[in-house]
Amino acid sequence: MNVPANDIMRSPWLWDKEPFQIADNMYYVGNKDVSCHLFDTGEGLLLLDASYPQASYQLLESVRALGFDPHDIKWILHSHGHIDHFGCTRMLTEKFGCKTYFPELDLPLLDEKRELNWHEEFGIPYEPPYDLYFKPDVLMKPGDVLTFGNTTVECYAAGGHTPGTMCLRFLLPGGLVAAMHGGVGVNTLSSAYSKKRGIGRVWRDTFIRDVNNLVGLKVDIVLGNHPDQSGTFKKQAGMTADCNPFIDPAEWDRLMTTLQKRWQRLEEEDPIQG
Repeated sequence: MNVPANDIMRSPWLWDKEPFQIADNMYYVGNKDVSCHLFDTGEGLLLLDASYPQASYQLLESVRALGFDPHDIKWILHSHGHIDHFGCTRMLTEKFGCKTYFPELDLPLLDEKRELNWHEEFGIPYEPPYDLYFKPDVLMKPGDVLTFGNTTVECYAAGGHTPGTMCLRFLLPGGLVAAMHGGVGVNTLSSAYSKKRGIGRVWRDTFIRDVNNLVGLKVDIVLGNHPDQSGTFKKQAGMTADCNPFIDPAEWDRLMTTLQKRWQRLEEEDPIQG
């Protein structure tokens, strides 16, 4: 998506989306381009990913539109260290005192390797006029189990899109299980990206290893960290009192199969040497 930097604040793709309940205590509060999910844990609100900094008003208004108070956002989880998923975090922590959880292996993307946290190949040059960076309160690792009120979160490795990308699996209070693979995009696995950043094959090999390990995970609801990854709005349009298209226990393994095929296509069409 090629949006001039000086027009990004006015871009309708950031704003034109109403929030809605997905299932149980889980809600969509993101925009048309980047997903943010909200969980009402009974002891405070848990936010999964924090979008672009330019979407801060949209995010807060979405929380309010659902009848929640943004002051009740107690925790922010980050699926990975790209700025379109942590852009609002510093503002939220300073305004509401949220506790932040961030993948341990992506910590350098907030510090000495900040050049890895923005998708410059999207054609959106980003030159923040203010400091968006923050020090996470908790560094997440594969195998961690986190409890937030009535909601438990299991952490799995899902690297490749970034070194520390995580799969986060949510055990919801009503018995449903939701999960997000934090980085299904293969744009950072290209040979050109690898060469420019001096990565070699490490990220690409990590991606397929972790995808293979995630096959067979029990998941009732697949969450995309971008709405087009999991057909979020198409599913929303199909929701009725008797049917919730978000609940599809077979979708997770279909997604893993898609990612395996996507990786194989990269290997055939865009090999990385060495």
